[in-house]
Amino acid sequence: MDDLKAKIEAILFCLPEGVDLKTLARALSIGSKGHVKGVLQTLKEEYDARGSGLVLIEADGLFKLKVRDEHMDIVKEAAEPEINQGVLETLGYIAHRKSILQSSLVKARGHDVYGHVKELIRLGLITAEKHGVTKRLRPTKKFYEYFQLKAGERLEVSDEE
Repeated sequence: MDDLKAKIEAILFCLPEGVDLKTLARALSIGSKGHVKGVLQTLKEEYDARGSGLVLIEADGLFKLKVRDEHMDIVKEAAEPEINQGVLETLGYIAHRKSILQSSLVKARGHDVYGHVKELIRLGLITAEKHGVTKRLRPTKKFYEYFQLKAGERLEVSDEE
């Protein structure tokens, strides 16, 4: 069982966006999703019992490792940013408006946003729905979870530049 736990940890580490039971079972050549779920539960209990800096969570059917909330401040300072500054500014612009046409975003921020939008969709932080000849962009539930905001919460805008 320790070998199986180690393999599951390796998969979870390599897939920070999370992985579902079916994918885990297939990757491990195990026919029973129930067996995999039992091993995940054991891992979760072990992390909790030893007060690990990591926690194993299930969200929307996906299992993932994440840093415990009480360690987030330390990690934020030490970690490389996952999203570059330009993409992050584009995300902030979209999130502040809650919904924006891509054509309006391009007018406001320039043509670089096409690449930013592709990256943000890939990260699952925004959705893009066809709207005539353009797209309507909106933050996703994952966006609100990632930035620890309540869904629909209005973002504060600083007067400082």
